[in-house]
Amino acid sequence: MVALYWQKIVHYCTGLVILTFTCSTFASEHINCDIRKLELTQMQKARLRLIRMQYKRNQNTNLQHTANSKRKNEQLNQILMQPKFDEAEAKRYVLNHYMSRMQQDVNELKVQYEFLQVLNHQQRKNWINNCLR
Repeated sequence: MVALYWQKIVHYCTGLVILTFTCSTFASEHINCDIRKLELTQMQKARLRLIRMQYKRNQNTNLQHTANSKRKNEQLNQILMQPKFDEAEAKRYVLNHYMSRMQQDVNELKVQYEFLQVLNHQQRKNWINNCLR
């Protein structure tokens, strides 16, 4: 159950980063978050395509981490099914779980940072003011 919850969070966060790079990402919620409104140059569009390609490549690596989720589920079940709760084992499990999630979050922030570096000062200001509230 806990692993399923975290899987949903991972999928949500991953989707959020991907949506950041689509045309009318948050149009229904944030009217001015359409990336087309930034009027990107051809060079900026090319750089964003490269960032997206790198992100997708990194996502394949993250999918390998997801493949380890079965092992994590087994560890969690083992902790929960013991006759006596082993707090030290639970702490190790939680630490390992959060460390891998933390790295994914850092990778997502890096992509967002790289996206903002492609923008000029005015575009960055507009995007931050309208989309990252």
